[in-house]
Amino acid sequence: MGLSYRVLMAGAYPADLLAQALPMITKANPVLLASGRYGLIEDDAGRLLACGGWSLERPGSGEMVEGLAHIRHFAVRPDAVRHGFGRQLYQWCEDAVRAQRMTHFECHASLNAEGFYRRLGFRRGRELSLRLNASLTLPAIEMLKNLERHGVQS
Repeated sequence: MGLSYRVLMAGAYPADLLAQALPMITKANPVLLASGRYGLIEDDAGRLLACGGWSLERPGSGEMVEGLAHIRHFAVRPDAVRHGFGRQLYQWCEDAVRAQRMTHFECHASLNAEGFYRRLGFRRGRELSLRLNASLTLPAIEMLKNLERHGVQS
């Protein structure tokens, strides 16, 4: 996440904000990693190309809403962008969420990621200000997807 966020978020956020935010937003969430809901894509040499997952708990609050799942900690190596790795991980997440009978996805997307989520069928929700600590917030965008409208719900 560190390399991806540092490079790909640079055009969307001021350098001083990123310098403060990156150490906080690139830490792996141990609960998410251990949940079985986080995936990795590596190349043949074992180099990490992309990562991402989902949770039932809303980031930052732990709140759970019936039928709602959350996209979490997606990142793609800058030199692997636009090769379908992010889409492949997203599809893995959506398949798992549908199997759990979730009907909606929500994502707190960085400003540079809005286009990626839009191409996956998400719509823009409200603008967010993610509190990273007592004095630091990161602008983000709520992205929403109704899974019942995108494919057959079994």
